[in-house]
Order: sequence, then C-alpha cells, then structure tokens
Amino acid sequence: MGILERLTRPARSPRERFADQVLAELRRLGVRDAEFRPTQFAIVCECGQDAYSWLFLAKAFSQYQRKPGDRKQFVRDFVANSLAPPAQPETFDEALPKLRLALRHAARGTRTLRRPALPHLDEVVLVDDVPVDLDSPARWGVSVEEIFTAAHDHTLARAELPASAALFGPSVLHVPDYSGDHLVSWVLLDGWLAELDEQVGGRAVAFLPSTLMLLVCADEPRLVEQLFDLAADEYARTPRPLSPMAYTTDDDGRVVPFDPAPDHPAFHAAAKARRRLATDVAEHQRRTLADPRLADCTLTARPDGSTFTTAVWAVGSPTLLPAVDFVGVSLPGERVFYVPWALMVEADLLIEEIDFRPARFSAVDRPSPASLGYLRERAVHL
Repeated sequence: MGILERLTRPARSPRERFADQVLAELRRLGVRDAEFRPTQFAIVCECGQDAYSWLFLAKAFSQYQRKPGDRKQFVRDFVANSLAPPAQPETFDEALPKLRLALRHAARGTRTLRRPALPHLDEVVLVDDVPVDLDSPARWGVSVEEIFTAAHDHTLARAELPASAALFGPSVLHVPDYSGDHLVSWVLLDGWLAELDEQVGGRAVAFLPSTLMLLVCADEPRLVEQLFDLAADEYARTPRPLSPMAYTTDDDGRVVPFDPAPDHPAFHAAAKARRRLATDVAEHQRRTLADPRLADCTLTARPDGSTFTTAVWAVGSPTLLPAVDFVGVSLPGERVFYVPWALMVEADLLIEEIDFRPARFSAVDRPSPASLGYLRERAVHL
C-alpha cells in the first residue's frame, strides 16, 4: 500500500483494530478460514471436524480496554480459550436439549456422526455448535436413529424465520443467519420448505450458497434463472460455501434437487451447479485426505453453456477416480483419450471403494489389450 493510500484511507476504529489482532492470532495458529462479522462484533471460523466457532468480541474488547498490561498476551489467551473444545455431554439426557441439525459437505469430518441428506451434502448433529462424534451413540447408550430424530425434533421446535428475513419483491425471500442457528439445515425438516410456498407465491425453490444464508424464490423460470446466478456468485465469494444447487419439494413434500427440463431457462445453470458441487467436494476430499491415489476432478464449460466433468486414469498406477462424465485414459507414450463414464462401467473396469464418501472408484490394475482397444475405438472428442 502506498503512502497516499495510507494517509487517505478511513481510520480503523478501536473495535476493528481489536478484531484485526484476533484474526492475526487465529492465522498465526493456522486457522485460515476466519471472517470478521461487524454486525455481531464477532469472528466466525472453522475449527475442524465440521465445527464452527463464534468468537464474540464485545466482552473481551471491554476487558482489553480496561487492562493496560500485556495486550498481545491478552489476545493470545482469549483466542486459546475460545478455541478450546468444550466437553462433550456424558449422557444423552444431558445432550438432548442442546441437539440440532447442520448441513455439511459430504467429504468433511471423518470422525463426525453423519448421514447422507442431499447429493454431496450430509446432515450432522450438533450439541450447541460441536458435532456429535462417532463414539457418542455407544457412550450414550442410544441408537444413531434416536440421535437424528431428536435433533430433527429440537430443530423443528425452533425453526421460525428470524426478524432479519426479508422479502425482495413478492417472490424472493432472503434469510441471513446472523445468530448461527444453522438455519440452512431447516430445509431438511418435514414440510418446512413447502410451508414457504405461500410466502413466495408459488412452489418454493431454495438456494443454500452459504452455511450463513438461505434464499427462497417462487418456481418462476426466469426468476429461478436469476437466483442461480446470484447463488453462484455468493457461493464463489463466501468463506462458508455450502452448495450452488437449488432444492425444492416433490409431490410428497420431500426436499429434492431442483431438476429443470431441457427447455427451462435454468437447465444449464442447474446442471453446472450440480457438477460444480461434485467437483468442489471431490477436491476438498482430495486435499483433506492427502491420498496420492485420489484423482483430480475438473469442471469444463462449453460455449453453449453446457458443462462436463473429467478425471484422468493413469493406466498402471493406483488411481481412485471420482464419478465424472468422461474419463481420460492415459497410457505411457500415448496421448490421453476420453471415454464416457458409462463405457468404463460397461467394460467392467471400475470397482467402487466403499470407504470413501463421496464415492471413489478404482480402475483395474492391468486392463487387457482387448478392453483398452474397446475404449480407444469409442473415444470421444470433448
């Protein structure tokens, strides 16, 4: 930053400078995913295992101002105490009134109790803001189903739209999550999304671009198309991305992905969002597990707006492929050629590895010349 910029930029307030110091300490400790929320005078950060910590700064800032001692040490102590994991309840009765739901990417939190909820998204159970771990059912002497049922019931009892929810025009509802209620998970509650039909003036279509934001609009083709663009922008810029996809209800009231017909103006946007989420979750899985066998998943757009995903199979090397549209077959000394995923399945060259979520598939170690010839003859131009 130049001298002129430093002289002319607005001065940071004492509260903002304190927040800057807390953020700097979080980053010193290796917490990269942290964001200052001025409205709440708080910092929200991911602290692992699907958990988010809210560091509310008002009380600490007041103490910081009153104590003239080592302020740097004060900030360090405050952050260390804030990130200390709270004790898990020892009994189910103790945990019961604190249970609630949250939605997370399917690739996250290997020790977290979870179950599939929507494509590439899992529902997890929180005790306050701490995810229930895999050992909790045995420790509490209850079944996994009992824990999820209780979390659904307690979440439903609190699932009232906050005062911050606002209608934009007659058909778009914006619901920010300023209080950390994990309200995007409310779409999983029986009948909750369908009850918003009347508010938005049509079948409700929900977007969950961030864990801190819910957008709901009426199922009007051009409106849905616009909301896909808006949700894609929010998903790209937020530090808490969840899904660029849209969700609605089927005839039985169940929440399902919004899947428009080919003549719908949002057809390409919906397909792109579905592939983008799959790509991002597979990439997060690859980075988190750091397993060299995990192949990259790549999303590509065509000039007509359609999209496709690819992954490369290096024949002869251990490779775990994500489910994609096209597989690049890489043979030593040859140019990579691409075949549809369905062709790999038809040729019986893939084995699903059940220990991975999202799914990964290993290719056979030594495909026969006939199998490779079969693939080569049916290669496609992308």
